[in-house]
Amino acid sequence: MKKLIKSIALCTLTLSSFITTAQTQNSLLWEVSGKGLEKPSYVFGTIHMICQDDYLMTETIQNTLKNVDSYYAEINFGDQQNMAVMQKLMMSEIPLSKRLEPAKYNELKALLKEVVNLDIAQFENFTDAAIVSMITFKSFPCTDFKMYEMELLQTAMLQQKKLGGLETAEQQMEILSKSLGQDAVIEMLNDLKKDGFENTKAMVNLYTSQNVQGLYDYMKKSSYMTDEVYNEMLTKRNHNWVNVMPELMKNQSVFFAVGAAHLSGNNGVLKLLKDAGYTIKAVKI
Repeated sequence: MKKLIKSIALCTLTLSSFITTAQTQNSLLWEVSGKGLEKPSYVFGTIHMICQDDYLMTETIQNTLKNVDSYYAEINFGDQQNMAVMQKLMMSEIPLSKRLEPAKYNELKALLKEVVNLDIAQFENFTDAAIVSMITFKSFPCTDFKMYEMELLQTAMLQQKKLGGLETAEQQMEILSKSLGQDAVIEMLNDLKKDGFENTKAMVNLYTSQNVQGLYDYMKKSSYMTDEVYNEMLTKRNHNWVNVMPELMKNQSVFFAVGAAHLSGNNGVLKLLKDAGYTIKAVKI
């Protein structure tokens, strides 16, 4: 189980950026109603991994999940076949030492050893996106982690909810491979070398206080969040999800758990749902 959880984290963690504009209310949980829905559904913004001491889970969030019919995450973490595909896609057919030019390989080797005390050899058969995710583990000042998607999944399974995903493992890994390459790995290590745990602590503080505008300002400073990456990792996926969500919500109440990055902005899930005619209301958690 621990191996599965770590593999899921490696594949999803890097999608947990926070981009928001034009959101005046601070909340991670939003009710979706109107437009003929028989029952309201909910969208909850997650941070894919967080230190156990910072884990934010309230009675309101738990009761909201309890009272819906289905639990949908970005991908269906309850589907073992889906998870097997994800684990397979984390591995590269071309070894790292063959993918990188000698100078860049040596630069990465030195940074890995200096910043996170890891031997580059252990990354030899991983994709660049998987390496980014593994490094992200080292950016947290703890070893005891909580994963919102897994915690919510376990609860939903105990409550015998219907499970689903807004995209497949193949789709998510394709996005990661397009967006997170060798340069992103080196940039993240340089940021960690320069700032230590401070950036992660700032992000977590903003998340737990639900300060969405502050999170927007924070993430705009991210070294890898270029316009192209933003479009691939957020905008395109948000539009794809909102095309799927209406049919899912039509005859059932759904608890959607997605990275908080996807909630806000002109192309965020909340704005797109509102533009589609739904009523969106912040829920105090």
